[in-house]
Amino acid sequence: MKWNSGRLWLRIAVYGSGSVIALFVLIQALIFWQFDEAAVRKTLSSALNDTGRQVAVEGKITPLLFPSPGLSIHQLNISEPGSKQSFARVEQLDVYLSWIPLLTGNREIKALEMHGVTASIARGADGRLSIMDLLLHRSPGTVSMKLDRLLVREGTLLYTDHSSGTEQKLDTVSLDADDLRSGASLTAAAILSNGKRPIRLAVSTPLTIQDDQVSLEKLDAVAISEVPGLGESKFAATGQYKLNFATLQTSGKDLSFRFSSERPSSQLELKVPELNASFNEVSIPTGRLSGKLSYAHSQYQLDAGLDNLKLTEGGMAADKVNGNFNWQAGDTRLNFKLDAPLALMGMKQLRMQPLNMTATVTTPLLPRGKLVSSMQGALDGDLDEPRLNLRVAGKLDGSDLSVTVSQFGLMKPRHEVTLSVGKLDLNRYLPESKGDPVAIFQDGKPIPLDWLDYFDLTGKVAVGELAMGRFRMNNLNASVRINPRELELDQMSADIYQGRLQGDMLLARRDTPHLEVKQTLKDMNIRPLLVDLLNFNRLDGKGNGKIDVTADGKSFLELRNTLTGNVETSLNKGALTGIDLVAALKNLPAELKEWNSPAQADQKTTFSTLSAAFRLDKGVARSQNMQLASQLVNVKGAGKVDLTQNIVDYTMDVQANPQEFSRLKGVNVPLKITGPLNAPVYALDFNAMVKGKKTEGEKQQALKQELKKQITTILP
Repeated sequence: MKWNSGRLWLRIAVYGSGSVIALFVLIQALIFWQFDEAAVRKTLSSALNDTGRQVAVEGKITPLLFPSPGLSIHQLNISEPGSKQSFARVEQLDVYLSWIPLLTGNREIKALEMHGVTASIARGADGRLSIMDLLLHRSPGTVSMKLDRLLVREGTLLYTDHSSGTEQKLDTVSLDADDLRSGASLTAAAILSNGKRPIRLAVSTPLTIQDDQVSLEKLDAVAISEVPGLGESKFAATGQYKLNFATLQTSGKDLSFRFSSERPSSQLELKVPELNASFNEVSIPTGRLSGKLSYAHSQYQLDAGLDNLKLTEGGMAADKVNGNFNWQAGDTRLNFKLDAPLALMGMKQLRMQPLNMTATVTTPLLPRGKLVSSMQGALDGDLDEPRLNLRVAGKLDGSDLSVTVSQFGLMKPRHEVTLSVGKLDLNRYLPESKGDPVAIFQDGKPIPLDWLDYFDLTGKVAVGELAMGRFRMNNLNASVRINPRELELDQMSADIYQGRLQGDMLLARRDTPHLEVKQTLKDMNIRPLLVDLLNFNRLDGKGNGKIDVTADGKSFLELRNTLTGNVETSLNKGALTGIDLVAALKNLPAELKEWNSPAQADQKTTFSTLSAAFRLDKGVARSQNMQLASQLVNVKGAGKVDLTQNIVDYTMDVQANPQEFSRLKGVNVPLKITGPLNAPVYALDFNAMVKGKKTEGEKQQALKQELKKQITTILP
């Protein structure tokens, strides 16, 4: 025989392969011949007798010959203990056996494939699971379980918690576990349905099984859902876990839980060095919570530590939450430092009490400093609604502060606020001015209104003392409404310049901001008010007034220049500074030549009453009914005050009281006031003396006669 013959090797290969195939077919045929369906049904029906469960096969049972021997069982049903109610149903169960043990007469299951699985698990009021009996060790009998591969397709799992009255459902469950006897890998996916919105779940991890303990060396789990108001949202968990099925205990280390959303963009992460869990409690000794949310023009940031965090049936609690919460919009930042225990009852009722909080406001609106407040109080709320309530009291820049805030909603929150401040001096934070603070309506800097974008707020404000520029208010109270379109102070009242102010104010945010003011003033000290508002110091007195004006502008200066509406005033026991009408009348005619002169700061005309009504039109105030009365003189006047040009043009008719100036009976002195508001010129109104005269000669003759009349009337 020639061993190097090609025909010989071909014959060996053909005959050898044929022999192997023949042996394989023979063994498969032997298995098929030995298969006894009735015996298999009987074995299966008695498999769980010790638990009180019934196992029934409603479909056919056929042997499997490839890729390894086994059984294909159709319509397998398992009942609840001691009941005919179905616990689990499998439309098709493929069981694969190991070759070598089978040849020695042992049946060792190495792989399971389940299709169309439906199972129901319940947790009783005592905390026990309905499948506890299936997790107990039992005698292997004639069949042993040494799985190397597990496959599940189109599974459905129903979970009912009788203690909380909740139900969960996992649909389209799929699971693949390979190499279970050594270094296994597990992948699974499902859809969680809880009656609100579907959640897509996916898990992958290396897997090690040792007796009753399963180790997940590198778990990577993801849950994805469409959340109203957030768009696609994702929850991810990573870390190392150990599951003990004998004690039903779980432990983990180096864990991370992350939540992210699409609209708005947000990330929230909890890092946990160590975790221990059972069916009744999850315990986390320490954790670190951090997050970031970007919404509209705002950014929110959170960084906090958690001590002794526990999750139970009743909810979640931590002995201490300590960290920082930041809100930033442009260059404006609001920082909260929080220190408080945390309780989340039923995973919805939030409570943090006692709460210690320090709030810091940094903004270009307050370029010279920060507003810092230290407060104590409580925070509670309902996350299902959602609603948060904050009640705190403390100090703001050394002054007493009390705040209550109710927030409704999370993404587009609405707030109801009550704020009480003992003293607020904005001059400590506004831009430093050179020299004396400027009058408010002479300030040309733009009024910042961008901050309105971040508020939908209603409430009440009380300020014991408010200072801005030279302007002062005390005991300010108002109902406030703030939203991106407008700022409104309703039912506003305050002690102001020894008097009382009441009324409403509205600032509407348009292309050009619009201001509406309706105020009633009582017993007001008028001079310091006019000085601090308009830098006008030529009028003194105490009295009442009504203001109903509107204005449009981007600064207080522009608002002043567009003031339109009505102003009424009535003063008592006051003075018109710059001229002494009584002294001038007493010295006529010698003083006539002095009447054409600037106002003198040391001169004034006192009066018992002064009243006037002004009609404003784009910063120009006109009046036709000014009346001044005193014991010695009476004055009637008309004219205008131009706030845009800072000038006055007023005509007054001065009459002496004949009972006090008998020699001046019948003498009317027409007086003209013109020039800058702070330095007007008082002069005889020669135009009034020659009224009605046409030619220059007639005017000169009339002027001479009038002056002669005035002089001769008062001569002895």
